Amino acid sequence: MPAVGFIYPNGNTVSFDDVREGNVDILEMGMSLPTLIEMSKERDPNRKPSTTELLNGACESYLKRTKEYYVDPQDRAFSLAGTMHHSRLEQHEDDRHLLEQKLEEFNITGIADLYDKETKILLDYKNTGSYKCAKLLGMTYKLVKDPSGARYKVNGSWGKKGSPKTIKEWYRDEGLADFGDWGWQVNWYRYLLEKSGYDVERMYIQVTLRDGGLAVARSRGLDRHIYLVEVPKYDDEVLEFKFLSSRDELVKALETGNLPSKCSKEETWDGRKCESYCDVRNLCPYNNGSVNG
Repeated sequence: MPAVGFIYPNGNTVSFDDVREGNVDILEMGMSLPTLIEMSKERDPNRKPSTTELLNGACESYLKRTKEYYVDPQDRAFSLAGTMHHSRLEQHEDDRHLLEQKLEEFNITGIADLYDKETKILLDYKNTGSYKCAKLLGMTYKLVKDPSGARYKVNGSWGKKGSPKTIKEWYRDEGLADFGDWGWQVNWYRYLLEKSGYDVERMYIQVTLRDGGLAVARSRGLDRHIYLVEVPKYDDEVLEFKFLSSRDELVKALETGNLPSKCSKEETWDGRKCESYCDVRNLCPYNNGSVNG
């Protein structure tokens, strides 16, 4: 079963069916009815495995397909913004570009955001915070003297009294770039496009910052709202192994009804996803201690 409803701030729940019929307290929920209805859309739980689904742990995907659960609509705010972003860009389709191209291979589905037939460039759109974008770019810094010539007035971890003040000078180090799931996703779309007869020479992620222009983004060395980041090509055999193995584990679990193995550290962001970000964390036997990992 997919998600079946929303959680109010006070802990009460309301089903998606009631939301779509208008039987929801929008003041208590803090959102308009059209917003909630749009957020209530769910995918068919009997669908073929998707690219993004296979980048989650098989256990998470299995629980989302087989258990009823409620979600906080606040957690879907950025997803809705991303969907609206995509739908606006879809209006610019022409003979040169493929937009939202549906792909499938090995019973694994995917949707490529944009493919330019002339330049043979594949591009994927992402909306994210400055923390993840900084990791993607490989942002780092070195300390340099403050050009104002200011000096420290007291001793501290920053320096001795009377010594020149330093500031962070940010720069990109491609060796530190962390593409995470996005690198796998875009490369798999590249693989699927090539299987469909399209040549892909380069791949990019266009990142729009949710907190662009704010102090928190500038503190990470980011001074723009949108970044275009090139993605390196991954080996096709490695891609096949990763996605086919993930597909097989999920399909086997769904066919047998047996819980898959515990999600990996990579899949759970070193456990942080299990603490606050996974929609089915309270239903997970590994997370609530009823099954040992």
